[in-house]
Amino acid sequence: MDTLTAKVDDPAAPVTVRPQLDLELRGVRKRYGDFVAVDGVSLKVEKGQFVCLLGPSGCGKTTTLRCIAGLEEPDDGGILIGGKEVTRDPPWERDIAMMFQDFALFPHMTVAKQVGFGLEMLKKPKSEIASRVKHVLKSFEIASLADRKPGSLSGGQRQRVALARAMITEPRILLLDEPIGALDYSLRETVMLELKLLQQRTGISFIWVTHDQNEAFSLGDLVVVMNHARIEQQGPPEEILQRPGTAFVAGFVQGNNVFRGRVAEIADGHVRIETPVGPFFVPFTGAAPVAGGEASFSVRAELITDAPSERHGNRVTARCTAVEYFGSVRRHIFERPDGEVLKYDQFGAHAARIAIGQTAELGWQKEDCVLHGRVQR
Repeated sequence: MDTLTAKVDDPAAPVTVRPQLDLELRGVRKRYGDFVAVDGVSLKVEKGQFVCLLGPSGCGKTTTLRCIAGLEEPDDGGILIGGKEVTRDPPWERDIAMMFQDFALFPHMTVAKQVGFGLEMLKKPKSEIASRVKHVLKSFEIASLADRKPGSLSGGQRQRVALARAMITEPRILLLDEPIGALDYSLRETVMLELKLLQQRTGISFIWVTHDQNEAFSLGDLVVVMNHARIEQQGPPEEILQRPGTAFVAGFVQGNNVFRGRVAEIADGHVRIETPVGPFFVPFTGAAPVAGGEASFSVRAELITDAPSERHGNRVTARCTAVEYFGSVRRHIFERPDGEVLKYDQFGAHAARIAIGQTAELGWQKEDCVLHGRVQR
């Protein structure tokens, strides 16, 4: 449902349509004794958005999800669903459904009973329940499993049953806590595609918790990277991948090389950063960094070359310690003079030029560097 707003001092002004947010978190905090699990998390989820909460174990993403679900009550802050304050409301009074990693299916119930359980709790008429269950079973291609119990189902089948049970109530938001973590690797890509298509078809907002970057960047319209109970950065997948906002995000996201040092010079839209492995030139936009202050930047592994020319103003000499293969990409792992790791990616179709144990000069263009800013709260 949309909210209509207009300027009250000009009755003739055109009405502005402002889409209502499906979810808004306002400075949510959750403590367990002296331990802070969620620390001032604020987030806005637009209607029909697929949001992935991404981060390492213990960063606060699952606790944030449980607060949204009403399974945990925040100590501070507010939670709004569809513009309605629900911070103190029980789970069943929120317009949500939740799907757990272990699916939490009832072992004694048939698939049909499982799927219709939510409608029974809402006290819907039996005829309506039967009709909707039949329709949902068909939509999820599990109609043939209607009379079977969870113990006789495969992992993929149980996943579909759990998803059908969650979706049948047509919630505004579906919360998913690592929902495909229990599936075989070979099934994950298929299930991910199905879930993305389902989300787009239904227009229901998905809030998906994961520590798997491939899941987050493949599925999310909005990726929220968390660390130490706070949001480090949030934005579209491409922005997180190409423009990491902090050293943590750059180091956490696969394929980035992070350098730390101090700002030695600022000139012509670039800063010269002195690091333990030499000076590097990094572009910046907006407010200039502080001369003499600490700074960090990153460069992606695929933007590095092992045959630098005069275009590649930033260079470092390092020793190759390993070569790994990721599909069509050959990744070289180097040890920098400061002991840190440097990654250089080369398409496997190109002939290998660097062997393990070899020392090479690597370079990249100044414009390929990303200067990190402050943590986004």
